[in-house]
Amino acid sequence: MFQKPAVVAICFAFLCGSAGAQDSKTVIANAQKALGDLQSITYSGSAKDVAFQQCGANAADMMCRGTHDPMRPIHNYVRVIELTSLTSRAMGTTNNIGPGGSTTVTPGTFFQQVTPQQADVSQPWANSLELYITPWGFLTGAAANHATVSRHKVEGKNYTVLTWSPTVKAPSGKSYVINGYVNAQNIVERVETWLGENILGDMHILATYTGWKDFGGVMGPAKIVQTRGGWPFFEVDVNAAKANPPDVATLVPPPAPGGSRGGTGGGAPPAPAPLTVTSEKLGDGLYRLTTGPGSYDSVIVEFKDYIMMLEAGQSEARALAYVAETKKLIPNKPIRYVMNTHPHSDHTGGLPVLVAEGATIITQNNNAEFLGKALNTPRTLLNDTLARNPKKAKVEAVAEKRVYSDGTRTVEMYHVAPVPHSNGLMIAYIPSEKILFQGDFSVNPGEPANDHVNALAPILEKLNLDFERYINVHTSATPQTKADVRKAVELRNGGR
Repeated sequence: MFQKPAVVAICFAFLCGSAGAQDSKTVIANAQKALGDLQSITYSGSAKDVAFQQCGANAADMMCRGTHDPMRPIHNYVRVIELTSLTSRAMGTTNNIGPGGSTTVTPGTFFQQVTPQQADVSQPWANSLELYITPWGFLTGAAANHATVSRHKVEGKNYTVLTWSPTVKAPSGKSYVINGYVNAQNIVERVETWLGENILGDMHILATYTGWKDFGGVMGPAKIVQTRGGWPFFEVDVNAAKANPPDVATLVPPPAPGGSRGGTGGGAPPAPAPLTVTSEKLGDGLYRLTTGPGSYDSVIVEFKDYIMMLEAGQSEARALAYVAETKKLIPNKPIRYVMNTHPHSDHTGGLPVLVAEGATIITQNNNAEFLGKALNTPRTLLNDTLARNPKKAKVEAVAEKRVYSDGTRTVEMYHVAPVPHSNGLMIAYIPSEKILFQGDFSVNPGEPANDHVNALAPILEKLNLDFERYINVHTSATPQTKADVRKAVELRNGGR
């Protein structure tokens, strides 16, 4: 189910060619007419979204049950699309998770936009596609970008399919492709494209528009669903729509500074600062790798015939730096395993580099399907380490406990649940040096434990792990101990 839409569409877009009696201009004109030949449209209702690879804050259910489950509700959702200026804005009221490891839900504002500059198809595709995957934006783009037309069947239904490409190229130099599926009533029901993504490779982005009806003078879909890589990403239940509203420019004003979350179509992030890796020797063949303040730390463990890396770093650059340092510290041994503490994007970013090294990913059962399918998706749009050195991703799933040992060195891994942060969290315990390594349970000495650490504490008590050093992926200013964790929990619970 995960790969079927992408496989079908790729066959159509790249192999099947064009067909059908109608030319693209006729198909576009008929579809625009069926939608009302609009200059602008606004629609509203209730929506939900998710921070990619994470669960969204949800007042009714804070416990993450799986990839993108639960999603974050957005109330009073309103979207405006202006086709003359190629602008899109959306706003709603929502909630956010509190800062500092708190699971308290706080009010927030969802705001998303595509500016006319971002809608320029010579600019980064990631910034403009939220406009062009709408039926109205897609047809406008098709009319201006030499669309071709063909026929195709999806889920037993025949469609006339328009295909066009923005002028901007992918990092690999390949053209992006966007397809719009037009039904017998000249309504656009599906729009799909692909975007290069660090974990999901050629990430398939699919938006479906169903339940089309007359909203008092304008045709609109009752339901909008967007998936990315086959996983839930965004949904809208539409209860009202209006064509060419006279107040279109003021319907979705920019939010006040702060308190918002949602794609704003910003420019490319600044170039990361160069990474200088330093190592701390924790024992024979055991090192902590760090880049100082703000670092995501990894621990490397030497076995007789191989190396195990605990966490791969949050980015390709960090993973490459850590792999290079590992080979200096422990030469002539392969990195056979890389342990992933949980599937959030800042803890998976380095995995493609380790896959290219040939390492097997150790992750909790609940993450295995996501990581296995994602990292084995083709990477034709990317020009990263794994795209240049493609290898099949191997995933080894851990249920509740797994022990890795060669008779001399031992690493124990445990699933920690229930905790609100992720249902796929693992910790690693190295008994010989009494070290506990974990991902997102940060302790600040002298401060009460946050909600995540407070949830972890009884699990550690039950496991009865005899650790002394407490190492967090998010680097700590000073070495932390079991006593620091215990004190933080006591402060949180009034000394109990």
